[in-house]
Amino acid sequence: MVRFGPSGNDVLFYQQGGKSSVQSPAWVAGLGLSAFEVNFGRGIKMGEKMAAEIAAEAQKHNVEISAHAPYYINLGTNDPEGVKKSYGYIEKCLRLLKIMGGKRLVIHIGSQGDLNRETAIENVKKNLKWVLSELSKHGLDDFLFCIETMGRYKAIGTYQEICDICKIDSRLIPTLDFGHINSILQGELQHNPEKIVEIMEYVEREIGHEKIKKIHIHFSAVVFTEKGEHKHTTLDDERWSFPFEPLAHFIKDKKLEPVIICESEDIMAQDAVVLKNVWHKILKNP
Repeated sequence: MVRFGPSGNDVLFYQQGGKSSVQSPAWVAGLGLSAFEVNFGRGIKMGEKMAAEIAAEAQKHNVEISAHAPYYINLGTNDPEGVKKSYGYIEKCLRLLKIMGGKRLVIHIGSQGDLNRETAIENVKKNLKWVLSELSKHGLDDFLFCIETMGRYKAIGTYQEICDICKIDSRLIPTLDFGHINSILQGELQHNPEKIVEIMEYVEREIGHEKIKKIHIHFSAVVFTEKGEHKHTTLDDERWSFPFEPLAHFIKDKKLEPVIICESEDIMAQDAVVLKNVWHKILKNP
């Protein structure tokens, strides 16, 4: 099953009277969606009571919950205290995700900072192995850790780097953020949409069919500059958007079962519906 949903609540949710993320599963289900990504990017402010309420609503409406860890995680550093802080954010997210009944945690893995690229990536691998070991000691290993491709050059996270990192443990899968990838490639997905298929073929070769079958995907248009990602925009913004169809055909042909999250500016849920409609059109008209 392919699931579509938004990352957090958007403008329409609040315009229609939404006040709390507890209401989100019912709201997205009402739009015909079946996934919702809780965004802890700017901090973890949710309590266990709300997490339990979200779990009940998600189960009631058959909505799969994932979560996005704080943006300030950095496992590319040499600083042991920084790594411990990053571990703390991940552990706290997982404890809430476990209550919510979710299995997927999306993580921005870090930045190279002042280090050279190779050293930072080796740090990521070493530190991530330690994080996973510590989580296992605390009974927090029954999750998929979805390591995200990034849209800025200093961040660790080309799709090739993410595939390499995901080889170190069976619990690691990529989050392929195609808006980020397009930013790094300076618009190549717009000019050559079949590059999306090339990327998916590469990922399948590198991590294997079992991992790519359950891959996590972020799909939205992103404004970029020569420095990479600038900000998210909407799927109907022709200056920055690229087609979903090549990816949808690949998913269909390979019988994949991803979660596809839309992060469009202001209208995440509505654009997730657009993606779902493309998907169903392809299913009906091969």
